[in-house]
Amino acid sequence: MVSKREHSLSDMAGLFDTHCHLNMEPLSRDTGGVLERAFSIGVERLLVPAVSEDNWDVCTELSFLPGISCALGVHPWWAEDGVDVEELKSKIISSNAIAIGEIGLDWKIEVSRQRQLTVFQKQLELASEMDIPVLLHCRNAFEEMLELLTRFPVRGTVHGWSRGSQLMDRFLQIGLHISFGGAITRAGCKKARQSATQIPSNRFLLETDSPSIGLAGVPTGQSEPGHIAKIAQVMADLREVDFEEIKSSAWSNSIQLFGDEC
Repeated sequence: MVSKREHSLSDMAGLFDTHCHLNMEPLSRDTGGVLERAFSIGVERLLVPAVSEDNWDVCTELSFLPGISCALGVHPWWAEDGVDVEELKSKIISSNAIAIGEIGLDWKIEVSRQRQLTVFQKQLELASEMDIPVLLHCRNAFEEMLELLTRFPVRGTVHGWSRGSQLMDRFLQIGLHISFGGAITRAGCKKARQSATQIPSNRFLLETDSPSIGLAGVPTGQSEPGHIAKIAQVMADLREVDFEEIKSSAWSNSIQLFGDEC
């Protein structure tokens, strides 16, 4: 396995895909090729979040590769399994995970809402205790999430933003970042694109959520970290600034949140 880079990344200002599932197919079948394509277009760093205890180990193993960091947590889709907070804490420490994630609430699925709330709250409490950022997933549960985040304040980002700027502002007001992905590349996603124009330059991140989310011209299941460049370019076009300005801001914001070592 390729050894980790040992130097600081703080001065590089490359592209940082802050949410990609390299452990999932089809990316997991061609990890080397996926990374080669990403690095060839200027990606310097990737963050790979787990979704359940079953993939904590594989995400940790991926984080041993150059440029890759991991996040560990229990996604609401797997909330019925519960979360062993002490085991999660131990795994975070031993793996040098840089965030707890992917965690959150999802009212579009059949998993018990009470179970989701319990699992989410436990992980927020752990994030607060460890002073570690969180990667937040939310669908149709924004009021409940905001209420919990007010009670258990943490650092982190709401990933895969696709909503309007008024709701976005409420998350910004409690200190969170907002991560933009494939949604802003689609002309029909007017709310996400409007949010991308309104967010302060020091509060946005970029992500692909590959392979789970597609983008204009790239179907769901076929996206990969190298597509982060297209997302950055669309962000620049929407904000009417240079690509390099978006790249620099997104990199700086990501390093500020997650740290400059991977």
